[in-house]
Amino acid sequence: MRRATLCTLAFVLVWTMQLPSAQQPDSAIVPGLVSTWTLTSLERGAGGQTTRIANPRGLLVLDGAGHAFEFVSSPAGQRAPDGGPVPQTQAADPLERLASYGGFWGEYSVDATQKRLILRPAGAVHPQMMGGRTFSRTLEIQGDRLTLTSIDEPQTPAGTRWVWDRVPTLESLSPVYRRVVGFWEHVVEKRVNGGRGTGVETRRQPSVIVYTPGGFVGVHFLPANRKPFAGSTPTPEEARAALQGYIGYYGALTVYSGLVFHNILGGISPTPGTILRRFADISGDELTVRLPPGRAQDGQETNTIVTLKRLSGVDEMLPRP
Repeated sequence: MRRATLCTLAFVLVWTMQLPSAQQPDSAIVPGLVSTWTLTSLERGAGGQTTRIANPRGLLVLDGAGHAFEFVSSPAGQRAPDGGPVPQTQAADPLERLASYGGFWGEYSVDATQKRLILRPAGAVHPQMMGGRTFSRTLEIQGDRLTLTSIDEPQTPAGTRWVWDRVPTLESLSPVYRRVVGFWEHVVEKRVNGGRGTGVETRRQPSVIVYTPGGFVGVHFLPANRKPFAGSTPTPEEARAALQGYIGYYGALTVYSGLVFHNILGGISPTPGTILRRFADISGDELTVRLPPGRAQDGQETNTIVTLKRLSGVDEMLPRP
C-alpha cells in the first residue's frame, strides 16, 4: 500500500513539473508563434475593402516572455492615416511621411479561444497607440506563415492584413551572439565631451533594441515628451512632431566580440542602406552601446553611450515547436 502511494505521488510530481508554470506566457498555447518574422504582404482595409500595398517591408518579433516588436514601412504616397490615398501633390507633406511607417514595441498575450493576438504597446510610431492602449488582431498560423488582421487598432482601419514569413534560426549561434540576443529596454543615453569631461543625459519615452537569433535587429528609440494627436487624424504639424527625433528601423545584424553592425533595410531614421557600427559590452543584464566618436561644433570629440537593460534573452527568443 505504501509503495503504491509513493508511486502515485511520484507520478503526480512528474506530471506537475511538466505543466506550464503561472509565469509562462499565453504564446505557449499557440505552437510556432514565438519567432522572428519578415513581412511578405500588406493589405490595407478601408470601407469594407482591402487594397494591396506594393513592396512593403517589415519585421515582427515575438518572444516567449510576452514581448513584441514590429516595424513596417511602405512606399510613400500609397496611403494616409485615415486609410485613403495620399495625393501625389503632397509628396513632401509630413502626413504622407508618417503614413509610410508603422509599428510599436511592448507586450502581447493570446486569446486562444477567439484566435486573437492582444497587444499593449509601450512605444509606437503613432502616439495614439501609446498611453496604455490595448488592441487586437486575429491570428492564424499555417506552417511558417503568420497572418494577422486588425480589429480595433488606432490609426489602422479594420481589416488591414499583414502576412509574415518565419525567419529560420542561424545555424551556428556563437556564445557571443547568444549573449546579445534578446529584448533590451533603453534606460539612459549620455553624450560625453572628451575634452571637457562633461556629459548630457537623455531619457526617452519607452524605447527598445531587439536582437534576434534569425540575424535581425529592430530599434524603436522615441523622443521624449511626444504628445497624442488632438483628433483622430493628425495635422501636418502633429505628424512632423511625431517623427522628429524618432530613431526607428529594422535591419540585418552582424555580431562580433564587442561589436555589432546594423545594416538598415527599412527605417524612419537612419534610412535604408545605412550601416551602423556600434561597440557593445554586456555585464549581467545590462548592455552598454557606444557610438563611434563624433565632433561637436567647437571641434571637441564627443562620445555617445547608451545603457539598456535586458527584458529577455536567447532562451525566450528561440522559436518553439
